[in-house]
Amino acid sequence: MLGVAGFANCDTSSSEWSYKYETQWPKQCRNGGLQSPINIMSRSAIVDTFQTHIRGPLVFRGYGDVNLRTANTGRTLKWTLEEDTGAPVLSGGPLRGNYTFVQFHLHWFSEHAIDGMKYPMEIHMLHVKTGLTIEEALKRPDGLAVIAVFCQVHAGENSGYSLQQIEAVLPELYNSTSGPGFTSTLNLSRLLSPQQQSYYTYNGSLTTPDCQEVVTWIVMDHPISISDSQYKMIRQVNVGGVDNYRRLQPTNRVVYKSAASSISSPLAIGLLGALFNISYFLKSTVSTGLCVVVNLKRKFFEDNTNYCTNAAK
Repeated sequence: MLGVAGFANCDTSSSEWSYKYETQWPKQCRNGGLQSPINIMSRSAIVDTFQTHIRGPLVFRGYGDVNLRTANTGRTLKWTLEEDTGAPVLSGGPLRGNYTFVQFHLHWFSEHAIDGMKYPMEIHMLHVKTGLTIEEALKRPDGLAVIAVFCQVHAGENSGYSLQQIEAVLPELYNSTSGPGFTSTLNLSRLLSPQQQSYYTYNGSLTTPDCQEVVTWIVMDHPISISDSQYKMIRQVNVGGVDNYRRLQPTNRVVYKSAASSISSPLAIGLLGALFNISYFLKSTVSTGLCVVVNLKRKFFEDNTNYCTNAAK
């Protein structure tokens, strides 16, 4: 039986793939019916007041000091649980049973959107149902659970607190040939939303090939804060293109909202993220030409324009 570490180091894709050519992704990426990421419409989400789907609060155990190994995979920055170390365990909420933490990685910009608005970055914390092998997890509709945490850029004094513990290794990870990675002990609870019981949840897929539809998504709706300098450092990482997020997929399923989820001003929060994104790209376009604009058009509007590859980080 392969353990958690075996799952973490396994490439679930059966072929090479690139963010530049999403239409060529294989298997369920092309023909699946419950693909991720999606645009979550806050007014359409079902508030699970009577806990028929979300049965009680999420429970986080062991997310304090976790031993992880860092790597630039050529597609993302990833922190993987070290073998023979204690693993955090997630349960409660929409989950039936325990899920063991495997790894977390970064996407910039965010993959999910709320009310049509995206954030500068999104963290994915991958968990496998406790006791399952790789093969079993990828064949069961409840095999995986992923926590998605949005990141918003702020200029405040403490804005870099969440990512401060990984900031020092970022310059060493700019290229995918940097080496086997660095081992460090991280407090994963600092990467979680400040309101951990406020989230959306739905059934979907992995957002990379082979896009298996085996994921219970838990998308936290309150972002963490990161600093402008941290975001710029991450944007300099070479992952073979301008960005590393998948385009939005059809929202053709029920999305549930936890009772604690705020419904007062999701649009205002999203609008701030959109304004940041627009201003950032306007600045980037001046120095790197029209590549960023072309790529954004292709991503958001499914345009057939050839992907532009000479934009600088």
